[in-house]
Amino acid sequence: MRGRPGERVLDAMSGVGQQIARSTRRWPLAAGLVHVGLICIVSFALFDRPLARLFHALPATDAIGFFGTITGLGLAPLYLVPTGGAWIFCLWRVRTTPYGDLARRFRHVADSALYVFLSVALTGLLTDGLKVTIGRLPPRALFDHGLYGVVPFNGHWAANAFPSGHASTVFAAMTALVFVLPRYDLAWLTLAVLVALSRVVLASHYLSDVAMGSYIGVAVAIVVHRLFDARGVDVRLRVGRDHHGEP
Repeated sequence: MRGRPGERVLDAMSGVGQQIARSTRRWPLAAGLVHVGLICIVSFALFDRPLARLFHALPATDAIGFFGTITGLGLAPLYLVPTGGAWIFCLWRVRTTPYGDLARRFRHVADSALYVFLSVALTGLLTDGLKVTIGRLPPRALFDHGLYGVVPFNGHWAANAFPSGHASTVFAAMTALVFVLPRYDLAWLTLAVLVALSRVVLASHYLSDVAMGSYIGVAVAIVVHRLFDARGVDVRLRVGRDHHGEP
């Protein structure tokens, strides 16, 4: 027997679900982009404007003040300057130290600093390129002029909301730190979520801006880590008990 129509539909749906699951495991970053893209489309149509108006109308409170302070942690120079400086300093120490073991340690720290630097820098370049290409109007255009939508290939500062630069930067930096200092992974990811969320709470970005920015930061940091790993470069720093090989 060929089965009832309902059973055939369920079997077909099950097969599609299994295929999606296999594809997700095989190409997780591509699958993640599809999922985030769908979230952004739905949010653009249904949730972005109501959420922006909701948070824009909130009175000033201590909670809003907290997000107003923590949002600054999404600025790229906070990560590029110290990691770039650490990379240069450690390379100088590699060349000047007479002790081989100490030189290797400085080289290892230099590799880790360079990894974080490249993750944030490349994320910024990709984010800025998408901002200009897409040209999405930010929430302030909605509040001040009732404008909502995109103005493609517009480099003007007032048409650069998608994706969120703060969200992409902080997720790139924190994802990189998960690889460098995995012991504190929960702290890194919590900080990333709070900073990204601050852009929505402060009505500086729409939810879809933040969702795509967060994905870009994670994806770039993972891709850069794969490139380092393919070259045999270990970016993980072992501190405390980890340095002695203990759990």
